[in-house]
Amino acid sequence: MKLVPENAWDRSHASDQGPSVRKILDGTLRAIGEVGTRRLSMSDISDASGVSRGTLYRYFTSKEEVLAAVSEYVCSSFERGIIDASDGIDDPMERFRAIMLFYARFTIERSPERIFEVEPAFHLNFLRTHFGRHKTSVVEALAPCIDYFEALMGATINRDAFADILVRLQLSTLIVPASQEWVERWNNSPDGLLEWALKIAGRAAEPKERMN
Repeated sequence: MKLVPENAWDRSHASDQGPSVRKILDGTLRAIGEVGTRRLSMSDISDASGVSRGTLYRYFTSKEEVLAAVSEYVCSSFERGIIDASDGIDDPMERFRAIMLFYARFTIERSPERIFEVEPAFHLNFLRTHFGRHKTSVVEALAPCIDYFEALMGATINRDAFADILVRLQLSTLIVPASQEWVERWNNSPDGLLEWALKIAGRAAEPKERMN
């Protein structure tokens, strides 16, 4: 089953969710991890969410509408979360570290155990339809960090390509679960990139010094 197109769920509604709606959406994610979307019923959603069927139908008229809402909920949560994670952090490296920590945590928390195995079509459709939005959010959040690296190296970084790689790397953990070694490597990557940038900056400075 494919998700309903995201415009079937009003984004303004998604950004103004009350406690009951959030319980329904979080519960739906758990239920999908158990039974998949094909077997998923409104009763399953009600049970997993801990809300009555009356409350569920007050907000959603069908399973398809709930799935569309879940799709938008996850994506908009990422967009807001990555901004909040870096909000108020002026130091570019501390900002970079905070963003990487958030991204790793978000991927785990928003991907309940076995959900990809139980319902790969749900995940694949979501990833394909929302990949661009995720990448845009990463580019915007990392802008001050990339500004810093560019000034340090005296070179321009392809921001779109850089974000593309980060998003693809993190999403790969939905298929091959991240080991503790991978998590540590991911979380420490800002420092590795800084070391790499400093080496480039040092090599770039040598010819200028000889010219003087």
